[in-house]
Amino acid sequence: MRLVRGLRALLVCAIFTAIAMAQTDVGSLGGFVRDPSGGVIPKSRVVIRNEATGEEHLTTTNEAGYYTVTNLPPSFYKVTIEAAGFKKFESSHNRLDPSTSLSLDATLTVGAATEVVEVSATAAVLQTESSAVQDEVSGQQVSMQELNGRNPIYIAQLIPGMVSSSTMGDFNFSTGAGNPFYVNGARQQDTLVTIDGAPAMRTRANGAVIGVANVDATDEVQVLTADYQAEYGRAAGGQIRMISKSGTSDFHGSLYEYLRNSDMNANTWTRNQSTLTNFTQPVVYNNFGGTVGGPVWAPGLNPKLRQKLFFFVALDYIRYRYLDYNTLAVPTLLMRQGNFSELLGSNPFYSGSHVIYDPRTCPSTGASTCTPLPGIIIPVS
Repeated sequence: MRLVRGLRALLVCAIFTAIAMAQTDVGSLGGFVRDPSGGVIPKSRVVIRNEATGEEHLTTTNEAGYYTVTNLPPSFYKVTIEAAGFKKFESSHNRLDPSTSLSLDATLTVGAATEVVEVSATAAVLQTESSAVQDEVSGQQVSMQELNGRNPIYIAQLIPGMVSSSTMGDFNFSTGAGNPFYVNGARQQDTLVTIDGAPAMRTRANGAVIGVANVDATDEVQVLTADYQAEYGRAAGGQIRMISKSGTSDFHGSLYEYLRNSDMNANTWTRNQSTLTNFTQPVVYNNFGGTVGGPVWAPGLNPKLRQKLFFFVALDYIRYRYLDYNTLAVPTLLMRQGNFSELLGSNPFYSGSHVIYDPRTCPSTGASTCTPLPGIIIPVS
């Protein structure tokens, strides 16, 4: 019984922890409902439906004809509004971004409730409820970009005001030792990177980014550059917020493999100048993995479960094999035999000429000065 109670407590803590972490990336959707003359319509029935999961939120307009629903996860939403004596209003495919308040006003037409006025994506792109300067890069844009190293964090470079110490062409599948971004001239350590609201950085020392999301698991990259609310604090500069995908009411998955091989590469101009490196530098790079997501459901179970519980799993693997090399100065064949006469003239080792002294003739042995070896050749004896 103690074990059962302990597992229940652990499950409850995990659920509330997940909810708390996700709260910073939720948004709200609201607006006014009016008649054709511009008058507000109170007590209208409003249903906001998540198009991905089927989850519905029911509310009504207040005396001012205004409705709002908060704590909505990023997704596409369908809004249905009904009122007595008016045609049903439906607006679909309205994109709600993370930490965003979206306004969707509706004008109802006089008619029977059985009639429907359908509108697609009427929500205004301009966010009037907040002064925050922010931009979004959708998951589709992330997956379509030719990211060198398939690192989605570098997609933030497409946003105005972003400057990076690295580029998307640097073959980066990590962020290196520190935070690579300057936002509107702020310092690198003033940029905060989060994944689903959780800090993805070292919270002490150099503030290095410690983790990035998988490209195929990234639903959106949001960049807050200025005037964002105090709830998104901890950063004096900007914020890069990566939002991961979640399961939907249908099953979806993907498999991928990205290959780099020196057999398909051209040699560099510098390497071609040497007979020792007149071939492409050996490298084999494999990036492979897959994703799967959907409802926690099986045939025979209650169909409503398809709208209640979801999962999403992503795996990403990297195998990077390459040949590294260094150019070093080594003793010549004569030097290996004790003959250092090449040091008397110009040589590739030192500037000017140099001599080697016989240690047996130095002051440490009682002599007044050291005597050079004849011809700088060490006697065989």
